[in-house]
Order: sequence, then C-alpha cells, then structure tokens
Amino acid sequence: MPTVNPYNELINRFTNDLEVCRREDRDLEIENELNEITRAFSASKEPKIVCVDFQPRLNAAYHHCDRYELVDRRTDCVVLRRGGMFSMVVELNQQVNLSAEQQLKLYFSFGPRPNVEKGTQAHLLVSGKTTIEKTHDDWDVKVAKENGKQATIEVQIPTDAPVGVWSVAAEVSRRNQPEAERHLRRFDTHVYILFNPWNENDGTYLPEELMRQEYVLEDVGKVFVGSYPHTRGRHWAFGQFDDAVLPACMLLLERSGVKAEARGDPVRVSRALSKMVNSNDDSGLLVGKWDGEYEDGRAPAKWIGSIEIMETYLRTRQSVKYGQCWVFAACLNTICRALGMPCRVVTNFASAHDTNISLSIDEYFDEDGDKIEENDRYADPAGIRDSIWNFHVWNDVWMSRPDLPDGFGGWQVIDATPQETSDGSYQCGPASHEAIKQGRVDLKYDVPFVLAEVNADVVRWRKDDSVEGGFAKMTTQTSSVGRLILTKKAGPVATGGFFKSDREDITWEYKPPEGTRAERVSILTAARRTRTARQVFDMPSEAKEDIVFSIEDRDQVPIGDNFTVMLTTKNTSTEVRTINVVMTCASMYYTGAKAHTIKRHDGEIHLEPNQTKTMSMEVYYSDYYSKLVDHDLIKSIVICNVNETTQCWAGEDNLEVHKPDIQIDILSAAVVKKPVPIKISFDNPIPLMLTNCVLILDAPGVMRPKRVPIKNIAPKGKMTFEMNLNPGRVINTTLVVQFNSKQLHNLTGAKKVVVSPA
Repeated sequence: MPTVNPYNELINRFTNDLEVCRREDRDLEIENELNEITRAFSASKEPKIVCVDFQPRLNAAYHHCDRYELVDRRTDCVVLRRGGMFSMVVELNQQVNLSAEQQLKLYFSFGPRPNVEKGTQAHLLVSGKTTIEKTHDDWDVKVAKENGKQATIEVQIPTDAPVGVWSVAAEVSRRNQPEAERHLRRFDTHVYILFNPWNENDGTYLPEELMRQEYVLEDVGKVFVGSYPHTRGRHWAFGQFDDAVLPACMLLLERSGVKAEARGDPVRVSRALSKMVNSNDDSGLLVGKWDGEYEDGRAPAKWIGSIEIMETYLRTRQSVKYGQCWVFAACLNTICRALGMPCRVVTNFASAHDTNISLSIDEYFDEDGDKIEENDRYADPAGIRDSIWNFHVWNDVWMSRPDLPDGFGGWQVIDATPQETSDGSYQCGPASHEAIKQGRVDLKYDVPFVLAEVNADVVRWRKDDSVEGGFAKMTTQTSSVGRLILTKKAGPVATGGFFKSDREDITWEYKPPEGTRAERVSILTAARRTRTARQVFDMPSEAKEDIVFSIEDRDQVPIGDNFTVMLTTKNTSTEVRTINVVMTCASMYYTGAKAHTIKRHDGEIHLEPNQTKTMSMEVYYSDYYSKLVDHDLIKSIVICNVNETTQCWAGEDNLEVHKPDIQIDILSAAVVKKPVPIKISFDNPIPLMLTNCVLILDAPGVMRPKRVPIKNIAPKGKMTFEMNLNPGRVINTTLVVQFNSKQLHNLTGAKKVVVSPA
C-alpha cells in the first residue's frame, strides 16, 4: 500500500499550529467534519469506513502515557508503548459482521519507505477472531466487540517496533468477493509508539516500579553542580510531557540519520541522540559555548528547564544558543524519558578529560619545577591538553546490551557534550557501567574515555632531555579523579539546593572504592589493553619526597565574606629544606579552565629538620566579586618546589561562593481551575543596587516557561514578588524559579505544587 513519510507533515503541523492545538474549540471542528462524512456515506450500499476512534485517552492511561499533553490537547495524536495492546473503534456505514459480511484490513506504516520485512509496516487482516495468537514480537489483532455499526478492535504492538510516529490506514470491502469495491481511508491521526520499560520483553525493561516512576515519569529533578566536596542540586524542569517535546524528538531522530528500521534499538537510538543534542556535526538541538560571551543567545546558566529549548528548536528548525554540559544532559534526559527510555542525569566531580587515551591526566613542569602552562610550547609533547573539570554531567540510560557478552546490560553512559569524536562524530556511548568498572576497554562504545573520566591517574612530568620523550615521570596520584558521582535519588525532590536528602552517591557503580586492590586491578586491566596507557603506567616515578604538604580545605564562602588560603608544610627529614611557594587564587569555569586571576602571592619557607610552618594569603570580597563567572567557583592553587630535592608538590582547594536561595510560599490551597496566589522573595546579600532584574519561572503541567521583569532591588534590601498560578488539571509538580540581574545572578528556588480537584 502506498504511503507517505509522516515526519515533514507532522513537524510542519506542530510548528505552525502549536497555539491552534491548544484551543478549546478544536474538538467541535473535528465533530463537524465527522458529521459531513457520515452524511456522504449514509446512502451507499457498499461498506465504507465512516470514522475510526483511536481512543487516545483510554489507551494512554493503559500505556502509562496519560500525562502527555498531546493526548489532552489534540484528538489527532495517540501516544502508546510498544509491547502493549491498544483499542480502536471502527464505525462503518452498515451493520458490522466482520466474520461473515465485511473484510477489514489495517495498515500501520513507519518511515519514508515502509517495508513489512524490515519491520516498518504491518498489514493486519481483521478476520473476526477474538484472541491474540502471535508472539510478543509480532503485530496481531482481534475483535473485542461488535455493536451495531461499530466494531472495537484490539491491536498488539511488537516489543521491538521502531520508536516514532506511525501512520494508519484502513480498508474495507465485502467479504469473499475479490472484485468488490474496496474503500481505503488514510487517517490524519499520528500514532506515537514509544519504548516500554514496563514490558519484560522490551530492551528498556526496568523491573522496579519506583525506578520507572523516577527515571521515566518524573518531570522535575536536579542536576548536581559545584566542586568536590561542596556540591549542590540545581533544579531543572525536564517537562517531557509538554506538547512540543515529542514532535521536537521526532525532528531530532529524523535528522540523526538513523534508519527507520533501526529506531527500535535503544543502543542505536541513544547513541544517535548523544550526537543530536549538540550541534557540532549537524543541526542538533544546542550550540555549546564556554568562553563566557553569550550576547547573541542565552547564557547556559540562565536556563531552568528543557521545554523552552525544545519548543524553540521545533519552531525555528535551528540549533538553540547556548548550552554547556548540564544543559546538554538535562535536555537529553528530557528526550530519553519522552521516548520511554529510563534515564537519569549523572554528575562526576573532578572529571578527567583524557585526550590521548592514556588513562592519565598529565601535568608538565620545567627543569626548575615550575608548572608549564597551557600556552607554553612544552605543555604537552603531543600538542594536546588534558584537563580535570570541577564537574561534568552526562546521562545514564537503562537497557539490555545484546551486542555485548552477557552481564553488561543495565545502566549505560551516554554523553551529549561535544568533547572528543567517536566514529567520526561528536557522540559518546552507550558505555556499560559494568565494562567501565571492570576496565573492559575492548567493549563498545567509548569505554576508555568514560573510564578515564572517573578513574584516571594524575601524572606529573618534569622536563628532562636525557630521557626518551623529553620528560621524566615524577609522581602519580591515583585518587584525584572521580571523587564523587551523584544522581537524583528516586523519590521526592528536595526544595533546597544544598539539601542532601534527594542525592544518591553512585560512585561505586562506576569503580571499586579508591585505593582498593580491585580499583587498581580495574585501571591496570584497562591500561594493558591501551598502547598509550601502557607507556604511562610502565614508567617509574623519580621523586624523593620528605616534605609533607597540605592546603586548608574550605567549605562554601557566603558572598560578601573574605577567606584565607592556608598552606602547612612539615619537614620529615634530618636536613634543612628551602621551599619556593607560589599561591594563586582564580575564578574558574566549571571545566577547570581559569577565568580571571583574583590574587597571587610568592614566598619562601625555610624548614629546619622536623619543623612545621604555615603560609597564608587573605582574599577579600573586593578582590573576587567582579571576577566571578557562571557557577561562582573559585580555585586556590599552591605550587611548591623544594630546592634541595626534586620534590614538586601542587595542591588545590575548590570552593563555591554561596548565594541565598529564593523563598517560595504558596498562599492558599491549590485547586484546579482556580487562581493560586504565590509569593517569591529573597534578601539581597550585597551592598549594591540590583538592576535589570528578571524572574524565570517554570512548572511543568501548570505553567509554561515564563520571564517576568521586576523592579530594582535596594542594596541589602528585600525582594518580594506576588503572582497567581492558574492550574488547569489535577497534578503534582514543582515550581522552579530563577532570579538574574546585572549585579547578581543564578539565585534559584523550588516549591512542590499539589493541585487538588475542585
């Protein structure tokens, strides 16, 4: 049966008619169209299809899809999960008797060239049988009920059906009369078929209901940011049920290059999505930018949810400016959950970026023990720069891995941040947790890169022209990378960013505990399989270390306060030691790249045998305030060189400048279709007038993303803003609020909103 590719028509419809599909009179228009068809067919003696009711709301509830706004706001969209049964009511222009009088056929088609053998088309003959006879991986149909001119049909969707939008047609003729006139109808209804983690035969099957509620159905969560050990949860409105999200997902899949017949494979789909969320290779969702210049778009830190990004992409067909790792990961989380793949956002604190697959992060020093900076021609003999990011955010998706040996299914890493190419494109994963933990770098995809992110060694090299390669290995640190790996725990979202009740430490899922024999076996197993890593791990260290160094570890610093960088040194030898000390303090991008130098202090410490001394540097509010960048991170670095030995030591302390949380109060009970007054407030913590003030609000299911300009706020003054929410349905959601101004930005808050029936 000839068909057309539904994607272009679908995307055009949603792009042009997002407002139309939200109109309350849309159902009345469709009813009038149906009445006209009924009148036209009533006089015919040949069987004709008057209409088909796809029962979108009934089927959505059965398929755990009733929260998709497409189901409520459009009558021409059905959202289902593969492996399930769905019902449809076919109305003819005459009494129905499908076992004796009429022959009914159903056609389901997917992609530009539907083909039964490739699994992208199904021809179903409705014979009148009342049971499903075929196995879970095949289409089947039965008659549930005949009543007058209507027949209720139930269709089984295969558990491996391609995921996306299917088109439907039906054909009716007189039974056992080959020459009889056939009446074929193609329907405007678009049937979304999604992955089904509730079905044990689906590749995304997740056994625990609590996990499915969190990783498939939860539409507000947290992305953890900061620097180890001082972390905080950043609220994010995923909004996977918004009526713009699924059409935007279809546009991304269509542009991904994944063939229609491969879109039922969660391995291929997730890998393609990791490529399509960035725009480096194609017209993907987001443009990445890390230089702090965002005038022609929006700063990554000023997004609080995915809906606005997805709808902008759908409307413009162009990549949205700008994103960084947590924005890429949060949007990929939205897309995966929208398509039915269990997904979570994961943050790795002290995340290594290993550019040469050596499983090490290499730092270089000159002959005098001074660190060679990035712009120095000796910074890396290969001309490539390794780095450690304060944090990096990616995603875990849950799936079976039939392409790998047994035991490597479950959580898999995918990463949409464009860092390194894989198979020629900026994509990463899926990489099996178990493969990462075992050091199985021979298993696809991108296990060596992810393994290095969580468990690389930090190796320090000293310039030495007498050795091969020009550098000799001085020291190795085995526990500086992957200090803490967090995700949002299944269950309620804590309203405060620094509350730890909703965070889950999953470091153990990626690697054995640091310093254990199992952890060393894992990294050495990986190193033996990688040529560049063997060269690093086989080279002995040369340093003589008899001075013990430590740097004071600080917690957060409230904005407006001063802080001190403190170094302690202890000479454990029986000889005098002279130490050259360089202290620097700088604002940092979360990638670990320096933004602005805040302060520097050079000095010398003279130590007698067994003596302990300290050195400090005071940093004032006036030093750092104007130099803060996104995430308000400050890194203090102390580099020490011992004159009498080859010992070189570098220590660092990462801290976050703390800003107050936004307070949100709901002033009356939230009842459906009634205004709900809320109050938003915070105290200005700095002695400056706040100007160009804007609140950004998002509450999936209650309020679409909204920007509200507000008046200036006095120095050390209080901001108070009141408004109404207008819930249109019974729902439990979370209101996410962000405040930005010229002088102070990235203040956030969140509040649970429970809307009750009238």
